[in-house]
Amino acid sequence: MAKPINLRIIAGTHRGRRIQVPEREGLRPTPSRVRETLFNWLQGWIEGARVLDAFAGSGALGLEALSRGASHLDAIEQDPALAQALANTLTEWGLGNGQAHRGSGLTAPLSGPYDLVFLDPPFGKGLLAPALARIREHLSDDCLVAIEHEPNWALPDGWTVLKATKAGQEHLKLVEPA
Repeated sequence: MAKPINLRIIAGTHRGRRIQVPEREGLRPTPSRVRETLFNWLQGWIEGARVLDAFAGSGALGLEALSRGASHLDAIEQDPALAQALANTLTEWGLGNGQAHRGSGLTAPLSGPYDLVFLDPPFGKGLLAPALARIREHLSDDCLVAIEHEPNWALPDGWTVLKATKAGQEHLKLVEPA
């Protein structure tokens, strides 16, 4: 049996709490230093935000957003064990404003408008461009979208990059509709 992956919430009301998720092939939890950079960019933006994590995986990004004051989270994850682990964490932590949905980030029902969207789909599957197209009609007027992507991925037309960085094979962009 594979060991669970342990992640830690960086800041907010749940600072220091650990998230335990089952190990899965292809699961790439966002490293703490990348999450810290992202949430530094989003400082002052999270409070009261409606958040979508369309490829939730470990759930670390959405849980971090709730810990920092987001008002609502829709987290979508296709893997049943990961979706259940996230649902369990939301319940254990008393986060009734967070929902874990089992399904595809490309087809699951959405209840926007969202003020902040996290897109970190499995690499090498061509999911980012269709995900950006799909979420567009579910965004608030001033929504930000955080994208984690592999090297050599090109942002489709119709989006503006606000910030960008990389850490190893992880590339991070904060974008908004153009």
